Amino acid sequence: MRIRGSCPNCRSDRLLPGLDTAGNSISGDCAGITRDFFCDRCGFEGLLLSGRLCERCTLADALARLLDDGTGHVALPLQPLVTALLKMDGPKSRLIWLRNPNVVRLLQGLATGTIPLTHEGLHQETPWRTVAHLPDLLMESCVLPRVDRQLMLNQRWLTERLAVIEDPEHRRRLQHFATWHQMRRLWSKAETGPLGRSQTSQAKQEITQAGAFLVWLADRGRTIEDCHKADLDAWHTA
Repeated sequence: MRIRGSCPNCRSDRLLPGLDTAGNSISGDCAGITRDFFCDRCGFEGLLLSGRLCERCTLADALARLLDDGTGHVALPLQPLVTALLKMDGPKSRLIWLRNPNVVRLLQGLATGTIPLTHEGLHQETPWRTVAHLPDLLMESCVLPRVDRQLMLNQRWLTERLAVIEDPEHRRRLQHFATWHQMRRLWSKAETGPLGRSQTSQAKQEITQAGAFLVWLADRGRTIEDCHKADLDAWHTA
Protein backbone atom coordinates (compact mmCIF):
# COMPACT_ATOMS: atom_id res chain seq x y z
CA MET A 1 0.00 0.00 0.00
CA ARG A 2 3.00 2.32 0.08
CA ILE A 3 4.57 1.26 -3.22
CA ARG A 4 4.10 3.80 -6.01
CA GLY A 5 5.58 4.00 -9.48
CA SER A 6 5.01 3.16 -13.11
CA CYS A 7 3.07 -0.05 -13.65
CA PRO A 8 5.04 -2.28 -16.09
CA ASN A 9 1.76 -3.44 -17.68
CA CYS A 10 -0.37 -0.32 -18.20
CA ARG A 11 2.49 2.20 -17.84
CA SER A 12 0.39 4.38 -15.54
CA ASP A 13 2.10 6.17 -12.64
CA ARG A 14 0.07 5.31 -9.54
CA LEU A 15 -0.26 3.07 -6.50
CA LEU A 16 1.03 -0.47 -7.15
CA PRO A 17 -0.73 -2.76 -4.65
CA GLY A 18 -0.66 -5.92 -6.80
CA LEU A 19 1.93 -8.42 -8.01
CA ASP A 20 2.28 -10.13 -11.38
CA THR A 21 3.44 -13.73 -11.81
CA ALA A 22 7.06 -12.57 -11.87
CA GLY A 23 6.67 -10.77 -8.55
CA ASN A 24 6.68 -7.27 -10.01
CA SER A 25 4.51 -4.59 -8.39
CA ILE A 26 1.58 -3.66 -10.62
CA SER A 27 -1.52 -1.45 -10.41
CA GLY A 28 -4.71 -2.66 -8.83
CA ASP A 29 -6.52 -2.72 -12.17
CA CYS A 30 -3.85 -4.90 -13.77
CA ALA A 31 -3.86 -7.19 -10.72
CA GLY A 32 -7.65 -7.59 -10.91
CA ILE A 33 -8.18 -5.92 -7.52
CA THR A 34 -11.77 -4.65 -7.51
CA ARG A 35 -11.48 -2.43 -4.42
CA ASP A 36 -10.38 1.14 -5.06
CA PHE A 37 -7.99 3.02 -2.81
CA PHE A 38 -8.89 6.61 -3.68
CA CYS A 39 -9.39 9.08 -0.81
CA ASP A 40 -13.04 10.16 -0.63
CA ARG A 41 -11.94 13.76 0.00
CA CYS A 42 -8.92 14.57 -2.14
CA GLY A 43 -8.89 11.63 -4.56
CA PHE A 44 -5.32 10.56 -3.72
CA GLU A 45 -4.72 6.86 -4.32
CA GLY A 46 -3.03 5.23 -1.35
CA LEU A 47 -3.53 3.74 2.09
CA LEU A 48 -6.96 4.68 3.43
CA LEU A 49 -7.65 5.23 7.11
CA SER A 50 -10.88 5.88 8.99
CA GLY A 51 -13.67 7.33 6.85
CA ARG A 52 -11.83 6.30 3.66
CA LEU A 53 -9.47 9.22 4.04
CA CYS A 54 -5.80 9.18 3.05
CA GLU A 55 -3.10 9.81 5.63
CA ARG A 56 -2.67 13.46 4.62
CA CYS A 57 -6.38 14.26 4.95
CA THR A 58 -6.45 12.39 8.27
CA LEU A 59 -3.49 14.50 9.41
CA ALA A 60 -5.32 17.69 8.35
CA ASP A 61 -8.33 16.72 10.48
CA ALA A 62 -6.14 15.88 13.47
CA LEU A 63 -4.32 19.21 13.29
CA ALA A 64 -7.62 21.07 12.93
CA ARG A 65 -8.85 19.47 16.16
CA LEU A 66 -5.66 20.03 18.15
CA LEU A 67 -5.06 23.61 17.02
CA ASP A 68 -8.65 24.80 17.44
CA ASP A 69 -8.56 28.09 19.36
CA GLY A 70 -12.07 27.57 20.69
CA THR A 71 -13.87 29.10 17.72
CA GLY A 72 -14.00 25.93 15.66
CA HIS A 73 -11.06 27.09 13.55
CA VAL A 74 -7.28 26.71 13.68
CA ALA A 75 -5.67 29.54 15.66
CA LEU A 76 -4.67 32.15 13.08
CA PRO A 77 -0.97 32.41 14.11
CA LEU A 78 -0.61 28.62 13.78
CA GLN A 79 -2.09 28.25 10.31
CA PRO A 80 1.38 28.43 8.66
CA LEU A 81 2.43 25.49 10.85
CA VAL A 82 -0.51 23.42 9.58
CA THR A 83 0.37 24.29 5.98
CA ALA A 84 4.02 23.32 6.51
CA LEU A 85 3.17 20.00 8.19
CA LEU A 86 0.76 19.03 5.42
CA LYS A 87 3.34 19.79 2.74
CA MET A 88 5.99 17.59 4.32
CA ASP A 89 6.64 14.11 2.99
CA GLY A 90 5.64 11.18 5.16
CA PRO A 91 2.31 12.11 6.80
CA LYS A 92 2.48 8.77 8.63
CA SER A 93 5.37 10.01 10.79
CA ARG A 94 3.38 13.17 11.65
CA LEU A 95 0.38 11.08 12.67
CA ILE A 96 2.61 9.00 14.94
CA TRP A 97 4.07 12.23 16.39
CA LEU A 98 0.56 13.45 17.24
CA ARG A 99 -0.06 10.32 19.33
CA ASN A 100 2.39 11.63 21.93
CA PRO A 101 0.26 13.08 24.78
CA ASN A 102 2.89 15.75 25.46
CA VAL A 103 2.71 16.90 21.83
CA VAL A 104 -1.08 17.06 22.12
CA ARG A 105 -0.82 19.13 25.31
CA LEU A 106 1.70 21.53 23.80
CA LEU A 107 -0.22 22.10 20.58
CA GLN A 108 -3.51 22.63 22.39
CA GLY A 109 -1.82 25.02 24.82
CA LEU A 110 -0.34 27.07 21.99
CA ALA A 111 -3.70 27.19 20.19
CA THR A 112 -5.70 28.30 23.22
CA GLY A 113 -3.05 30.68 24.56
CA THR A 114 -2.35 28.85 27.82
CA ILE A 115 1.22 28.42 26.53
CA PRO A 116 2.70 31.65 25.13
CA LEU A 117 3.61 31.35 21.45
CA THR A 118 7.17 32.51 22.08
CA HIS A 119 10.57 30.89 22.50
CA GLU A 120 10.51 31.95 26.15
CA GLY A 121 7.09 30.36 26.68
CA LEU A 122 8.21 27.04 25.22
CA HIS A 123 11.38 27.08 27.32
CA GLN A 124 9.20 26.73 30.41
CA GLU A 125 7.62 23.49 29.18
CA THR A 126 8.67 19.87 29.69
CA PRO A 127 9.82 17.27 28.71
CA TRP A 128 12.60 19.05 26.88
CA ARG A 129 13.14 16.35 24.22
CA THR A 130 9.55 16.76 23.04
CA VAL A 131 9.61 20.53 23.33
CA ALA A 132 12.93 20.88 21.46
CA HIS A 133 11.41 19.66 18.18
CA LEU A 134 8.48 22.07 18.26
CA PRO A 135 10.44 25.36 18.03
CA ASP A 136 12.24 23.94 14.98
CA LEU A 137 8.90 23.37 13.25
CA LEU A 138 7.60 26.78 14.30
CA MET A 139 10.72 28.49 12.97
CA GLU A 140 10.66 26.55 9.69
CA SER A 141 7.04 27.65 9.15
CA CYS A 142 7.92 31.27 10.08
CA VAL A 143 5.57 31.25 13.09
CA LEU A 144 8.48 32.07 15.41
CA PRO A 145 11.58 34.11 14.54
CA ARG A 146 14.72 32.10 13.88
CA VAL A 147 17.02 31.59 16.84
CA ASP A 148 20.37 29.81 16.87
CA ARG A 149 19.69 26.18 17.82
CA GLN A 150 22.58 25.92 20.28
CA LEU A 151 21.48 29.15 21.92
CA MET A 152 17.93 27.82 22.21
CA LEU A 153 19.10 24.53 23.75
CA ASN A 154 21.30 26.45 26.18
CA GLN A 155 18.34 28.52 27.33
CA ARG A 156 16.35 25.33 27.86
CA TRP A 157 19.19 23.83 29.92
CA LEU A 158 19.51 27.03 31.97
CA THR A 159 15.80 27.06 32.81
CA GLU A 160 15.95 23.48 34.07
CA ARG A 161 19.24 24.05 35.91
CA LEU A 162 17.94 27.08 37.80
CA ALA A 163 14.71 25.30 38.70
CA VAL A 164 16.53 22.74 40.88
CA ILE A 165 18.51 25.30 42.90
CA GLU A 166 16.86 25.43 46.32
CA ASP A 167 18.41 28.64 47.68
CA PRO A 168 16.38 31.53 46.17
CA GLU A 169 19.24 33.99 46.54
CA HIS A 170 21.67 31.69 44.76
CA ARG A 171 19.10 31.16 42.01
CA ARG A 172 18.60 34.92 41.64
CA ARG A 173 22.33 35.60 41.39
CA LEU A 174 22.90 32.85 38.82
CA GLN A 175 19.94 34.09 36.76
CA HIS A 176 21.42 37.59 36.84
CA PHE A 177 24.87 36.28 35.84
CA ALA A 178 23.43 34.20 32.99
CA THR A 179 21.20 36.97 31.66
CA TRP A 180 23.56 39.93 31.77
CA HIS A 181 26.89 38.21 31.19
CA GLN A 182 26.54 34.86 29.42
CA MET A 183 23.44 35.34 27.27
CA ARG A 184 24.53 38.78 26.08
CA ARG A 185 27.84 37.30 25.01
CA LEU A 186 26.23 34.30 23.28
CA TRP A 187 23.61 36.43 21.52
CA SER A 188 26.38 38.68 20.21
CA LYS A 189 28.34 35.71 18.87
CA ALA A 190 25.21 34.14 17.35
CA GLU A 191 24.64 37.30 15.29
CA THR A 192 27.90 36.67 13.45
CA GLY A 193 27.32 32.97 12.77
CA PRO A 194 26.01 29.67 14.21
CA LEU A 195 27.23 28.84 17.69
CA GLY A 196 29.30 25.74 18.25
CA ARG A 197 28.51 23.21 20.94
CA SER A 198 31.78 24.00 22.69
CA GLN A 199 30.67 27.60 23.24
CA THR A 200 27.46 26.66 25.00
CA SER A 201 29.24 23.86 26.87
CA GLN A 202 31.60 26.45 28.33
CA ALA A 203 28.63 28.59 29.41
CA LYS A 204 27.03 25.58 31.14
CA GLN A 205 30.29 24.81 32.92
CA GLU A 206 30.52 28.42 34.14
CA ILE A 207 27.00 28.26 35.60
CA THR A 208 27.72 24.90 37.24
CA GLN A 209 30.95 26.16 38.81
CA ALA A 210 29.40 29.47 39.84
CA GLY A 211 26.62 27.59 41.62
CA ALA A 212 29.13 25.32 43.32
CA PHE A 213 31.12 28.38 44.42
CA LEU A 214 28.07 30.00 46.03
CA VAL A 215 27.32 26.79 47.94
CA TRP A 216 30.96 26.53 49.00
CA LEU A 217 30.90 30.10 50.28
CA ALA A 218 27.69 29.46 52.21
CA ASP A 219 29.31 26.43 53.89
CA ARG A 220 32.08 28.82 55.07
CA GLY A 221 29.47 31.19 56.47
CA ARG A 222 30.00 33.79 53.75
CA THR A 223 28.06 35.41 50.94
CA ILE A 224 29.40 36.94 47.74
CA GLU A 225 29.35 40.42 49.37
CA ASP A 226 31.81 39.50 52.12
CA CYS A 227 33.95 37.17 50.01
CA HIS A 228 37.67 38.01 50.38
CA LYS A 229 40.75 37.16 48.36
CA ALA A 230 41.61 34.51 50.93
CA ASP A 231 38.32 32.76 50.10
CA LEU A 232 39.12 32.85 46.38
CA ASP A 233 42.60 31.46 47.03
CA ALA A 234 41.13 28.66 49.16
CA TRP A 235 38.56 27.86 46.44
CA HIS A 236 41.18 27.63 43.71
CA THR A 237 43.53 25.63 45.91
CA ALA A 238 40.77 23.13 46.73
